[in-house]
Amino acid sequence: MSTGLLDFFVLEGSECVEQLDGVLARSASGVPDVDAFARNARALRGSATMAKVQGITDVANALERIVRGLRDGSLPWTPQLRGAVVSAIDDLKILMRGVRSWGPNEDARSARCAAELSVFAPNAGRSAAPTPVAAAGSASFLAVQTSDVAAGLQRFADQPGPPDSFAGTLAQLRALRGVAALLDLPPLAEVVAAVDDAAKGLEIGATAATDALRSLFRAAAVVLREGSDAIKAGGRPDAGTNAVFAFTVAAQGFVERPPEDDQVVPIQTLFPDGGGNNVVHAEPNPPTTPAERFKLEVVSRAEHLRRLVGDARRAADAPTRQRLGHELRTSVRALARSAGSFGETAVAHSLNALLEGAAKLDPLALTGLDEAGTLLASRAETPLAPTIAAIVARATPARSSTPVSATPVVPAPAVAKPAASAPPATKASTRGTSGSELHDLLGAGLTGLSALDDTPLAEPAELEDDGVVPIQDLLYRGASALRRAAQLGQSFKRAGAAPTADELAELYDLLELAAAE
Repeated sequence: MSTGLLDFFVLEGSECVEQLDGVLARSASGVPDVDAFARNARALRGSATMAKVQGITDVANALERIVRGLRDGSLPWTPQLRGAVVSAIDDLKILMRGVRSWGPNEDARSARCAAELSVFAPNAGRSAAPTPVAAAGSASFLAVQTSDVAAGLQRFADQPGPPDSFAGTLAQLRALRGVAALLDLPPLAEVVAAVDDAAKGLEIGATAATDALRSLFRAAAVVLREGSDAIKAGGRPDAGTNAVFAFTVAAQGFVERPPEDDQVVPIQTLFPDGGGNNVVHAEPNPPTTPAERFKLEVVSRAEHLRRLVGDARRAADAPTRQRLGHELRTSVRALARSAGSFGETAVAHSLNALLEGAAKLDPLALTGLDEAGTLLASRAETPLAPTIAAIVARATPARSSTPVSATPVVPAPAVAKPAASAPPATKASTRGTSGSELHDLLGAGLTGLSALDDTPLAEPAELEDDGVVPIQDLLYRGASALRRAAQLGQSFKRAGAAPTADELAELYDLLELAAAE
């Protein structure tokens, strides 16, 4: 392929993807402009075909089939379909950035994206329902490939070597991951995806062949061999075997951490206030507010979250539930971090409250995430913080119904016993004020309450110091945090050297505590 043709495709294809994203964004939650969507999908397919980028061609083809289904009424525009299309456009943006260095990763991503879209709008020659493996014509290929990958994983687990020695097995694994028919064969698709993700650090040399990684490869090899044998016999893999359970346990140590490089930092936090020849100046009439920019930024993340929630509700086998629990946790963290970046601290705290339930696929937490995702993706004018806080409160009734006190609860003092010499008629005054008497005092207003000085509800009792100190008394906050931050700044200047990462982290924490007061 000539460099000029590739440059042309990068420009034209990127423009088509941006247009598709814009059409979808303008439609909010409704059906997008079918004509505009079809025109840009067709242009993307044609440009990718000319540039011989088959992966993007396949994804564009699948988008065109969806548009045809919407146009003739055979395909309804559901939240699940919208989530799949949003995810496909996000994948296309990533694929366009990798066109010049296209490799197995891009092949696997494009194949997976096209397969997800094909669930809603399959090829004309392929039934939308899961096809028996023996009749699909790919049984022999899947059985052989699965068996080969299992053998490669076992070899590396028994005798680990340099990353180059695993490259062949990894290439076969990724080719297998891109086969759409594997999606109809749980738990094989989940096992292949988990091993691929765990092997990325090994491939780039960031991690070594640890005992945990080798245990994962061994467990995966057993599951893949079982699946290969079942396919050869004309059946389907069993998702409830001991080998599948062992793989699920082994995969617990490989939870993908959310990326930290997508955090948006307000520029005013990087420069001091005040006049002078500053590097940047605030726009007196900004075109959008931070809240509006947050709503624009968060739409695709919210749609992706809702798609994961839908998948989690349908998940049946243990590896699928485990993977979706990890992906949901990562997605919620990323969404909360994005909210915090735009100053939506209350929204971030509310979403973080659902992290534990998301990882466990708790039905209440899934409902809360679905409702929160719908609100964030709708771009409605509804106030986000109170509405999402109410959604989270409904999704976490155990936590919301019993507030946690920051200080120890002191039990009520015992009621004093009446004196032995007191006449029966004065027992109430010695014991304290009864309910009816308190009612009369309250009815008399604030003047009546002054009588409690002479006749208290209970005799005062001295409390022993149990040594418990509220944690907030030990933390810097407000002015004290600001003074401590200033002291750190002066120590940095006196040292004459750049502060360490830990010192900077302490400084940032102090500034946050000062601003929170």
